[in-house]
Formats: sequence, structure tokens, C-alpha cells
Amino acid sequence: MENNIQIHNSPDDARALRERVAELERRLAEHHNNESLRVSDSLGLEAATETRMLAAERALEGFFEQPLVMMIIADLVEGRFLRINNQVCKVLGLSEQEVLESSFLDRVHPDDIPRTLREMSRLTAGERTSNFQNRHLGADGLYHVFKWTAVADKDRELCYAMAIEVTE
Repeated sequence: MENNIQIHNSPDDARALRERVAELERRLAEHHNNESLRVSDSLGLEAATETRMLAAERALEGFFEQPLVMMIIADLVEGRFLRINNQVCKVLGLSEQEVLESSFLDRVHPDDIPRTLREMSRLTAGERTSNFQNRHLGADGLYHVFKWTAVADKDRELCYAMAIEVTE
């Protein structure tokens, strides 16, 4: 197969070729700049998203640790606290480790266990708990009455709950 390349030496041909090369170089540079902007925009968006997520995480952490109410996250299957705030420790007089290492029924008054189990079943079925009361044993040997509000995440088998102490 033969390639026929014709070279013209006219000034018009050279000028047209230079213009075409300049146009291709301009388009290549524009494409490169657009790709750089896309990558830069993408990285900027990722950084902004990560910054917002970290700020939201810090805000949630701050909210969780406020001493207004006791806040817990519990595993409904294992019957264990997965996370508690400092208010739980303060009210019960126990360390975080002591609370997290025990079942949440371990400190419930024996007379309240059947009602507590029924309430846990309601949560597991997707119902919300509101104004449920039971008694929890504190380090001082006394029972503290808690009023609970809770909701379950059935897919994760978790319970998110808040409680206030209403002991008289």
C-alpha cells in the first residue's frame, strides 16, 4: 500500500497548517484545563464533604455527651449496651466499662424484668417506646427509676434510647 503525501510549499498552505496546529493545541490545552478543573472540583468536593462529615460527627459526639439525659445504643439481640453517655455513669455511679461489660438486664430490678422484656419485644417489632419506666441498680445499692423513650433499628437490631431519672 502506497502513501501519497503531497507537500505544498505555498504560503497559504503553510499558514493553514499553522492555524490548524494552533487550533489543535488550543483545544488540547482547553481539554487539559477542563480535566484539571474536574479533578480539582472533585477533590475539592470530596474534601468539603469529608470536612462536613467530621463536623457532623463532632457535633453528634458533643450532643451525645451532654448531661441532659442518659443516652444509649444497645444491641437488642445480645442485650448489651454498645454505647452510653457519661450521664448513665454519673446516675448509676459506675464506670463506662462496668456498664458496657454487663447485660442491660443485669441491673434491672427483678420485678421489672418481665415488663422490660415485653417492651424490648415491642421495640423489636418496630414500635416506639415512650414513657416506659423501670428500675436499675446503682453502685450505691439503691434502685434508680428511669423513664425511657426508645426506637429500634430493626435492620441493625439496635435500640436508640434516652432516659431520665425520675426516682423520688
